[in-house]
Formats: sequence, C-alpha cells, structure tokens
Amino acid sequence: MSWKALSASARKRVELAVAVSQEKLLSTHVDHALDLIALVDKQVGFSDALEIYARLLRLEEDVARNIATRALAILGMKAEQQKDWLAEEQVSASESEDDQDTGRSVFGQLRQRLRGRVKEDLRRRIEFLAARTEVALLNTHVDNALHFVDFLEAEINEREAVELYLDALDVRDAIAEVVYYLSLSRLADQILPPQGSGHAALRQSPPATARVPESSAD
Repeated sequence: MSWKALSASARKRVELAVAVSQEKLLSTHVDHALDLIALVDKQVGFSDALEIYARLLRLEEDVARNIATRALAILGMKAEQQKDWLAEEQVSASESEDDQDTGRSVFGQLRQRLRGRVKEDLRRRIEFLAARTEVALLNTHVDNALHFVDFLEAEINEREAVELYLDALDVRDAIAEVVYYLSLSRLADQILPPQGSGHAALRQSPPATARVPESSAD
C-alpha cells in the first residue's frame, strides 16, 4: 500500500500515527533494556549491558543510541545510582581508548566475555529476557498496526492499513509476517462469529448414548 494513494488529510494522520508508534516501540525497548541492566547488575557494566541488548535485538546504531540515552536519563533520576553509572561510564570510555590502540573494539571483547566469563545461569536468563522482549515488541507492533486501521478506516481496508504500518515502520520481514497475521487475527474476533461456533461446535458435543432400560426385579 503506497502513501501516495491516500488523501492529504490521511497522510497527515499517518505521519502522526508513525510518530506515536515509534515512541511506543522506544518505550517498550527502554523498559526491557532497564530490565536487562538490572538482571546483569554487578556482573556486566551499563554500557556492555546495552550492547548485549542491542546485539540480541539486532538494533540499528541510531535506535540503540536512543535507547541508551533514554535509559541513562531514567537511571540518572536516582542520585546515588547516577554517580555509580557515571563513574562506570568513565571507566568504559578509558577501556575503549585502549581497545583502539590495540586494534580491537570493546564490542569484540564483549562477545568474548559472553562466551567465556559470564556464568551459564546468567546467559540463560539473558536469553529468556530477550525472548520476552521480542514478544513484547510483537504485541506493541500489533497494537500500533490496529491504530493504523482505526486512523485510516475511511480510506483503506484493514489489510492495507496493516501493510502500510509495516512499510512505514520498516519492520523486517521475519517480524512483519507475524505482526500481519496477529493483527488480522485480532480483527477477526470483531468481524467473524466466535471461533468454534459453527460446525466445529459439533465436535464438542458428546455423542448421544442410548439409555439402557432398568431391569425389573422378579
């Protein structure tokens, strides 16, 4: 679905919906990034925790930077923690300079630490957190797509609105297909009769059994 097919007023609504959607996705990321920071506290530094998050979620550099800025701002609201994080950032910056001198990046060293030094239990919990984050992001995408449907109901049909959302947010293919079907599934609950209310309901009804007459006493 192309934006060019929409009216001028609809395009303005889409621009607003895109901005709202991006903010919701960023908020979802920040919430889960903070969860990861808390999970690995005292075992992995702030900067490295955010790098783990960005790598697991396959984030682009500008997105990862926005998440880091927002997360640091939230943590900075607590004065005692702010001092800890700022001190840690200074140490991380110093390590990064050393890495440049030796031709190795801090990110390469991070991958090595994940393989060798982080405990198996911690790696396991990080993987679970990543899975929970992916599902949360899927749900946010679906909510956003359904908002597109509402905004554009006078212009295009539901399927086209969902496709427009996926294109406008540049959702990667592997995620886009799942979001598409989850969105239509939610809409189906509003449009179709309840699942199982048709012929499938016959399968749930127990078969009739013949009543055996009671034998009379002699």
